[in-house]
Amino acid sequence: MFAAAFAWVALIYGVSIVVRRAKGKPIFPKVPAGALYADKWASGRWASNCLIVSVTDKAVSVVPKFPFNMGFLPEIYGLERTIPVASVREVRCLRSFGLFNNVAVVYDDGVQRELRLKVRNPQAFLDAVGRSSLVRVSN
Repeated sequence: MFAAAFAWVALIYGVSIVVRRAKGKPIFPKVPAGALYADKWASGRWASNCLIVSVTDKAVSVVPKFPFNMGFLPEIYGLERTIPVASVREVRCLRSFGLFNNVAVVYDDGVQRELRLKVRNPQAFLDAVGRSSLVRVSN
């Protein structure tokens, strides 16, 4: 039984690696060069302290760290997103247990959506996303 379970996990990881490579996605994600903001220990709805959140002048990027990006978990739970800054409509701080460490990113990709994240430095995140004159920033 142990060998069968190990073989099943190895198969899922192997297929996941092949699919990620075919789609041009990294196995070991890194912060993009020239990032205005980066947090390597961010959290999201289904992920605690395993997301890399970065903001460049072109996009807000959320990607799980290895091994949480394996086994098709990002696809199942929607953990991996690249949001062009042009489609971001608003970013704001959210209160959680009396602290302002959560942020909401409202964006439009044909449908208006909201992404909620817990980041280490919410004000730096808001400042980085708010560099675009099209984005409304509220605290």
